[in-house]
Amino acid sequence: MSTDPIAPPTKSTQVYRELRRDITTGQYAPGQNLVRRDMLKKYAVSLSIINEALSRLMHDGLIERGERETARVIQPDEQQLQSDFMLREAVERQVARLLAEKADDEILRALRRDAQALDRWIATEGPDSTLHLEFHLKMARATGYRSLETTLHRLGMRSLVVARWLRSQQFFHPADFHEQLVEAIQSRNASTADEAMRAHLHYDENFPPKAKG
Repeated sequence: MSTDPIAPPTKSTQVYRELRRDITTGQYAPGQNLVRRDMLKKYAVSLSIINEALSRLMHDGLIERGERETARVIQPDEQQLQSDFMLREAVERQVARLLAEKADDEILRALRRDAQALDRWIATEGPDSTLHLEFHLKMARATGYRSLETTLHRLGMRSLVVARWLRSQQFFHPADFHEQLVEAIQSRNASTADEAMRAHLHYDENFPPKAKG
């Protein structure tokens, strides 16, 4: 086993991660411009590093080009949100079918443990969009198809921005909401897994948000 130390993240990666965190947590509002000269002062790095970080954020689908080569946080319209959801549903349902058909038992047991841990967190700490995305990305990664994970990552990062718009809404979920999903996949029936994922993704459409109080 190698004992070489893990290389620290580059300056570009550090700036990228901080900007990504600030965008997905609502520090930057949808549609807000990202001003390069402000970022140069804030991070004390070169313009090339700022541009590299912005390029990665654009690849994630979190920012887009504005006027005069500026960058701004995405502000999806209703049509874009529907398009993103339709693609995400297609990807996630394929993930469920592949896992039911091909994943080995140990992978599914590990996913079930992760699902139980996520459900416990939600029950005690409340919904966490980042943890939820990480769980679904782990499922996609377990299929062995990198393109599924990459596509879901891009869609998921965009959905985090939208989730912050809706953070005041809390929905009732069963205590074993994610465990139920993995249990359906463990049935080894692709159709059952597919339907379970469809129901999982559309669950909040059928129940009103929990009232604050």
